[in-house]
Amino acid sequence: MSQDNFPIDIAMSQDNFPIYIAMSQDNFPIDIAMSQDNFPIYIAMSQDNFPVDIVMSYDVPALSQYFDWISVMTYDFHGHWDKQTGHVAPLHYYPGDTYDYFNANFSINYWIQQGANPKKIIMGMPLYGQSFSLTDTKDTGLNAKTAGPGEAGEFTRAGGFLAYYEICDNVKSKGWNPVRDPEGRIGPYAHKGNQWVSYDDVSDIRRKSQFVKSLGLGGGMIWALDLDDFRNRCGCGRHPLLRTINSELRGLSADTRDCT
Repeated sequence: MSQDNFPIDIAMSQDNFPIYIAMSQDNFPIDIAMSQDNFPIYIAMSQDNFPVDIVMSYDVPALSQYFDWISVMTYDFHGHWDKQTGHVAPLHYYPGDTYDYFNANFSINYWIQQGANPKKIIMGMPLYGQSFSLTDTKDTGLNAKTAGPGEAGEFTRAGGFLAYYEICDNVKSKGWNPVRDPEGRIGPYAHKGNQWVSYDDVSDIRRKSQFVKSLGLGGGMIWALDLDDFRNRCGCGRHPLLRTINSELRGLSADTRDCT
């Protein structure tokens, strides 16, 4: 029996966690046959918390020393749990947001300021949107009061959540009205009736990929592969978001128009 990875779910003190990782590296030297290198060790970090929680919970320089990647989940800053509309993954702070640190720019730079090596930081990008049911159909902007999660999508079938391919189809074919920030601080949101969703489109994913390069980060990650428009439902080609990331971060040629 062979296994190329294993998950670890641990609750331990700030000081002991990096020691455990260091010991694991010494005691589990598994080599990849093709590359003769050790498997990379990475950690995924949620950002839906206060900055002080990071300092209190983690020895950031030690994590940076022992982990090959630190994947920062810069999405789900807002959702139906807020009881008001908000963007799923702001790149920068925008006026009216609840906190000035609920955005990728603050989160990534904060990790760097606390001692993380930028080349080990992987920035998360969503291929989905957080959806809401509005309380008042005339109040359709940011911070509008909501009655709960948005209606389940045709295929994803989960309230409060829509795949990008469902969102772009709603905008293209079902009369949803998209609204964009002219300064590009956040991605668009779209609404119809009492339904409202925030998401990133091609132009926002491109902007975030360029942000990754500008800070010299290790790369980008997505949640999740099957949520992109893999069947070209919206006329932007297959996998428009993923192809945009590959084009910007890996230099691969791709016709990635600024499609919604």
